[in-house]
Amino acid sequence: MSDAQERLPVSLAKDPAAGGTASGGARPAGPAAPAAPAPEGCLAVVIRIPVRIVTLLLVLPVRMLWDALIVCGRALKRTLWVPFARAMSRLWDAVLAPVLYAVFVWPWTALWRYVLAPVGRGAAWLAALVGSGIAAAARGIGAALSWLGRTLLVIPATWLYRQVLTPVGHGILAVLRGAGSGLAWLGRYGLLVPGKALWAAAVWLVGLLVVVPAVFLYRWVLTPLGHGVIAAVRAAVAALAWLWRYAVLAPCGFVYRWILAPVGRAAAVVAREIADALGHAWRVAGRISRAVFRFIGAVLRFLVVDPVVWVWRNAVRPLGRGLRDHVWRPVARAVREAGRGVRAAFAAARDSVRQTRAELRRALFGAPSEPERQPLPGNGRVPWGAGSPHSRASASKTPARQPDDADFRTL
Repeated sequence: MSDAQERLPVSLAKDPAAGGTASGGARPAGPAAPAAPAPEGCLAVVIRIPVRIVTLLLVLPVRMLWDALIVCGRALKRTLWVPFARAMSRLWDAVLAPVLYAVFVWPWTALWRYVLAPVGRGAAWLAALVGSGIAAAARGIGAALSWLGRTLLVIPATWLYRQVLTPVGHGILAVLRGAGSGLAWLGRYGLLVPGKALWAAAVWLVGLLVVVPAVFLYRWVLTPLGHGVIAAVRAAVAALAWLWRYAVLAPCGFVYRWILAPVGRAAAVVAREIADALGHAWRVAGRISRAVFRFIGAVLRFLVVDPVVWVWRNAVRPLGRGLRDHVWRPVARAVREAGRGVRAAFAAARDSVRQTRAELRRALFGAPSEPERQPLPGNGRVPWGAGSPHSRASASKTPARQPDDADFRTL
């Protein structure tokens, strides 16, 4: 057995799922076992039951009040809000929407459809016609100006360039080339050789008077001074880092590790347990309030609703139907018959009085003459409304008037 196998743990050497035995035989690994839940701390176990009891006592009235408000809200919605909304919807569809459309929408629609749109189409047609005329005129004027410009400017300028300016330019260019060649020979042999000697002397003087002192100053003065400044800065930074580490970071780390972290974990456990307790208390309070309201509903139904329904079904409704069938309908029928008889009697008396009055007037003043009838407006039709006693639909239902009475009304 090798030294590496001797250092293996005993559990790893004997467990087949760990990849084999101590002898090196490989075996297929089995399915991983589910991870066990993390154990809870003693603080969570200690505060869980008291916190849940307290939160249940505090949340139960709130949950019952909430359920009562929900029940009242549903009842108000079913009895008030839904009928009110339906009535408002019908009022809007039947009255407000047509009125608002007729007042605010239809005038603008009619103005746009019958005034602005035709005027706009006419203006657009007129503008297109005027624009096409202006474009045709502009094209003619542009063609004329183009011909004038080409005849008066382009052709003379081309001739001037080809016949005058080009030969003059070629001559000037030849003169300038000759002058340039002469100046180049003069500068090369009259100025370049002395200039090189002067440049070499100036370079030697600058190197002797500027470069050598500057190199000496950088090498023996500035370099040691810079090294000393860098060393001082490094020492100061190291000192400040040591102070920051042992005067700030170490105390802060100690406070965080041994004070703030335990307090934070305890506060997190307490907050988690309070949140779980609130949720649990809200659910338990909901079940309790549901049971209480169901008991109250059952009691009210047993004491109030069922007796009222029984009285309505077995006493009020049969009594009302009996009064309707045996008292109200016969009395109403008798009253209607009596009213018809009284109206018939009054009609007969009124007709007899009219006939007597007409006979007396005929005996005293004689028979009236027929008045000249004027044609009625509207093609001889009187615009009586539906249901009027003078309309054709109701003419057959009304009794015929006596001619004398009609003559009397025309006097």
